[in-house]
Formats: sequence, structure tokens, C-alpha cells
Amino acid sequence: MNIGYIGSGPISNFHIPAIKNNDFKIEAIGSRKNSSRCEIFASQHKIQEKYCKGGWEEVLSRDLDAFAICLDIKATINVLEKALETNKPIFVEKPISSNPNTLNRFLNHRNIKNVFVGYNRRFYETTNKLKELCLNSGGGTIFLNMPESDYGIKQFINNGCHMIDTLRYLVGDFKIIGNVKKIDPANNDLFSFSALCRNEKWDILINAHSQVPANFSITVNSNKSVFELKPIEKLSIYNGMDIIEPTKKEPIRKYIPHLQNYYLEDCKLKPGFNSMYKNFKLFVEKKDCNSCSFKDAFMTIKTCWDLIENGTNINSLIRKF
Repeated sequence: MNIGYIGSGPISNFHIPAIKNNDFKIEAIGSRKNSSRCEIFASQHKIQEKYCKGGWEEVLSRDLDAFAICLDIKATINVLEKALETNKPIFVEKPISSNPNTLNRFLNHRNIKNVFVGYNRRFYETTNKLKELCLNSGGGTIFLNMPESDYGIKQFINNGCHMIDTLRYLVGDFKIIGNVKKIDPANNDLFSFSALCRNEKWDILINAHSQVPANFSITVNSNKSVFELKPIEKLSIYNGMDIIEPTKKEPIRKYIPHLQNYYLEDCKLKPGFNSMYKNFKLFVEKKDCNSCSFKDAFMTIKTCWDLIENGTNINSLIRKF
């Protein structure tokens, strides 16, 4: 199966091995016209004879089975618009755009169903095992923790969207009941926010706080069990409590959640990437597969903005009790 690849930035070092590992043949690669970086990148990955001096436009001119667009977010939407005209299957790196209005313009494009969006955490074994557990449970509560290394709306949208998409993949869409946010006065930008959400099965608390020493995590409390992705590459399943009696060194009785089982993500390639391209190949072949549609990607970005902007203030809800 032949594919044209557009991009040569750092993330491409993870895409190319996964593409090759799934028996795609890279028959064209380019980014900007006459890009020396792309030419060097192609040489490093032993596909220098496939380098297109004419850039991404030359790549799209080739008669290939599919295309992959893995560019900086600022360039992605313009290239995608042109790629849609080929009417070929298109893999595109997440999040495509951080602006829901930009994405909304393409929702009704005649070829939009050809788009497969690379939210790679949907393809983790740990994520899919948790999805199965959630589907088979009776519901409960979920806590999503999103500590960011830096503050700001841009940081949350472009990085936090990974976790919001994972949450939507696990439990479906949800209604925002209320939210609170803190603005950094020195920079007039988002510093933290918390949101209370709900759907028919789950009560969900989302917390995003900047510059704290913590992992991204999703904790599910259901059916007298706790399921926890922390970090997302590790799923732990807890049932019951272990009692640790006091000692001279630690004279306190401890109650520790009992670890029943755990799963670790395969990290031979970048987590999720091998399974993602395995499913993209099925997508190209028009077979049943796990995927993220363009509409899914739009809803994820829209949800990110809604979490910051919308909802009744939680403080007003608390005062009712």
C-alpha cells in the first residue's frame, strides 16, 4: 500500500517507523518547497529517493493510496484542505486546529469522511481496556487530572485536548454542569480551571492546574472498584483494601487499595502509534477499524473551549446546599 507523507518535524521521527512497520510504502515525502530539513530527514530514514523538492503540493499530485499530514498546527488546515480534493484516505496529526470555527467550516465537506485523525491515546491497549471496563460497569464517578507544565489557554487547548479526547472516547460526550477558573493576572491568561460534568452514566470532575508535579491521570470509581490510568500508559485495577499494621518505624495503621491487576502499554514504538497505523491501514481498505473522525476531532476542540468558557459557576451551585 503506497502512501505520501507530508512533514519532517520532530514528531515525524515517530510516525515514519510506525508507518513502515505496518507495511505502507512511502512513495513521496515533502513539506515546504525545497526544504533542506525535509531532504535531510528523508535521508536519515532511508527514503531520500522519495523526497519531493516541490513540497507537499508535489506529494499530493502523486497517484497514491493514501496520504499522511504531520505538520505544525499552523500549516495543517491549509494542507488538509488541498488534500481533501484528492478524495483519498488522509491521516492527519491531531488536533488539526485549535479553533473550532476553523474546523466547523469542513464538517460538511463532501470528502470529510476520508479523514482519520491521529489522537494516538485512543489506540493504547490500556485505554481500550479501560473503555471495556467502563462499558461493562454500572457507571459512577470519574476524576480527570491534567497538570500542565506551563500555563495558558494555548497550552491547554493544544496539549489538554489529548486528555479530553481520551475522556470522550472512554465515556462519550457529556454536559458541563459548572466550572471555575483562575486567570494569571500578570499575563492575563488561564492558570487553572475545574469543571463538573455529567452524562447519563457518569459524574465527571475535570481539574487542570499549571506547573504542579503530577501525572496526567484518569480515575474511575465504579462497582466497588477503582480503575486508574496513571500515567496513561499504565492501567491499574483496585479491589478492596490491604491493611498494613503499625511498625516502630511507622506507627500508623495504613489502609492501602489492593492492586488486583495492571496493564502496561507496549512502548517499542511511540505508545499507540503502531496500533494507530494498523487501524489506518484498515481504514484505507474500508474495513472495520478503530478511528477518530474529523467530527470527533471537532467535538474534542469544541469541548475544550466549552470547559473554559461555558457552564454555571460552581460556586453558585454550592451555595444552594
